Amino acid sequence: MNLEGLGWSRRFQSLYIPFDREHHEPGRVVRVDRGLVTTETRQGPTTAVVPGRLDPDGETGPPAVGDWVVLDHAADTIVVRAILPRRSALARRRPGAPDAAQAVAANLDLVLVIESVERGPNPRRIERAVALAWDGGATPVVVLTKTDLADDLAGAIDRANEGAPFIDVVALSAATDDGVDELRKRLGPGTTAVMLGPSGVGKSTLANRLLGEDRFAVAEVRAIDGRGRHTTTRRELVALPCGGCLVDTPGVRELGLWLGAEAVGTAFPEIEAAGRRCRFRDCRHLSEPGCAVAAEVEAGRIDAARLASYHRLQREAERLEERLDPSRRHELRSRERSFSRLIRRTLEVKNR
Repeated sequence: MNLEGLGWSRRFQSLYIPFDREHHEPGRVVRVDRGLVTTETRQGPTTAVVPGRLDPDGETGPPAVGDWVVLDHAADTIVVRAILPRRSALARRRPGAPDAAQAVAANLDLVLVIESVERGPNPRRIERAVALAWDGGATPVVVLTKTDLADDLAGAIDRANEGAPFIDVVALSAATDDGVDELRKRLGPGTTAVMLGPSGVGKSTLANRLLGEDRFAVAEVRAIDGRGRHTTTRRELVALPCGGCLVDTPGVRELGLWLGAEAVGTAFPEIEAAGRRCRFRDCRHLSEPGCAVAAEVEAGRIDAARLASYHRLQREAERLEERLDPSRRHELRSRERSFSRLIRRTLEVKNR
């Protein structure tokens, strides 16, 4: 097995040096089961046991699909001895511990935001997925599927651009193979991509097309509402004929993914850029005087719906920060009170 094709790099080689000894070898996690992981190594697929003491501090959590791990062959049973530091990851709330994170896919290069043109795309859903991608340290690419069913493909691409005006959009049909080569070009050797999107948008169909075989189950979409079942019930990393790796995931809602405030700003660069011209450094772009973002919205240079999504995702990120760090809750509320007092004083001076 060519580990370089699976994403092994000089970075991971250097991280592996402290563990490089007899009976040890690196492997990439391609599937996670209860207490077990399936990995790809130079010798081929290997199943290993994950010891309960692997992460005693609870910082990394258990291995995730896409992790590079250190395998110990010293005993009859192969054991995971360590998880090499991740360079990127998508995280969710850890089951049983809603205020702790658990990686669901690690060491990603691309996040493929999958939307169907048949009944979409949904700009607001795209915005959140793009923010999640940036937050995880990966590059988002919007993929529009089922173009063979589109009545207005140009309009669908425009709607996708509403949710991701600065992100590449690839339109394709897994049924006819139109546009699929454009996506294949982005999935070269050493590249790992994960697919995010709701059920029924054609993730499994696209994965099968990229693989060149019907490996993933595909379900019919209900005609009444255009929704489908979650045919993918677990995350799995597969090597593609084009050289890269692909992680198929259940519907994005099932993952309970979370994001940070900084990633929200990255997903809305036009709002962040305008915000630097606001009168107040801590302007929240709501109703403050001298808000450059509000002026851009009024002038039609920033979409009001984009600003509403920005506020919604910022609130989501701040609520998460408050839960994770009680002191952060006090800091946020104190900052809001101080800023409110500053606004009141400014308006009092202006109205004199």
